Amino acid sequence: MADVLVLGGGFGGLAAVHELRRLLPADDTVTVIASRDTFFVGFAKLWELSGVRPLADGTRSLSALERHGIRFVQADITAIDAAARRAETSAGTFTVDAMVIALGAGYQPKHTAMLGAHAHNLYDATALPGIKADLDALTTGTLLVSILGAPYLCPPAPFEAALLLDEWLRANGRRDQVDVVVSTPQPLTLPVAGPDASRFLAERLTERDVTVLTEHPLESIDHGAGVARFSDDRTREFGLMLGVPAAAPPPVVAASDVAAESGWITPDRQTFATRAERVYAVGDCTMVPTATAQLPKAGVFAEAEGRIAAANLAAELHGGDRVAFDGNGYCFLELPGHRVAKVVGNFYAEPKPDVRLTPPDEAAFAAKQRWEQERLAAWLG
Repeated sequence: MADVLVLGGGFGGLAAVHELRRLLPADDTVTVIASRDTFFVGFAKLWELSGVRPLADGTRSLSALERHGIRFVQADITAIDAAARRAETSAGTFTVDAMVIALGAGYQPKHTAMLGAHAHNLYDATALPGIKADLDALTTGTLLVSILGAPYLCPPAPFEAALLLDEWLRANGRRDQVDVVVSTPQPLTLPVAGPDASRFLAERLTERDVTVLTEHPLESIDHGAGVARFSDDRTREFGLMLGVPAAAPPPVVAASDVAAESGWITPDRQTFATRAERVYAVGDCTMVPTATAQLPKAGVFAEAEGRIAAANLAAELHGGDRVAFDGNGYCFLELPGHRVAKVVGNFYAEPKPDVRLTPPDEAAFAAKQRWEQERLAAWLG
């Protein structure tokens, strides 16, 4: 009988824990520890902002894991000793036979410190009421979506936000009075997807009269004046700003004995094993290199990694075939008119990722909706 622990209740953690429960003998215990007791798909925040659907409609309780034979513990994780396969938490100490670390990513403190009045963290669900209030009050001026650094979570999301809110402003008769601007410190809109996908996205933004400011690293925000200050003394006034902080490893991960000097965990990119025996790491708390950058920090990849890690951990505990991640994956790119394109391909290809963009259509939007509902039902139904 083995005790297996999964740290984190996001995409990677939920995919791993369900695969473990499927593969492991019934008398093995599988436990998930997460600091919050709910799960939702990240892109659902944009659906609430743009009026597609309330976030609450896509939120589920992690307590539903108990119905699947998985123990759920809501607790803060305060320390990880991977070599000992031990986690210190606010609910006590857990020492186990095997572990999957899937604790996601936080935000660079220097970036969150910049935000304040009328300048919100686009990715923070708790900021949604404030964003919606400011959006409702925005009748003139500029809506600025600003990427503050890289890497950041879900690479297409800032541009999706600009396009979906452009659509919302048009539907509410305000677009002629409100400019929509998106800024990024990077030279392309989507470097992880390559120049062709970046060009396609830039063209879609231009078609909607959304101004794209590439190579615009944000240096400071004057909240009183409503001015964003970029490098080289460039400025932009705004009435509402949606900031996208760069991702940062959770402090408990950065302090662990399997973190690299960067603070991220760098597991084997095919098996997701760490240097600690019977300890795996998946999802946004990892930095997985590709030929030109790293795997996108997105739910689709975290899910795939979680399943791969679980299968290899089960084989390590009880025998069986090991599996390897081949680098194939995709990201959704949602456009106005309930249309979706996908950036899809092999992100491990050499000498550069071999990815392409599928044409956007409404059928792909329906597929994206099903993709969310299938996971909510399978994992927390």
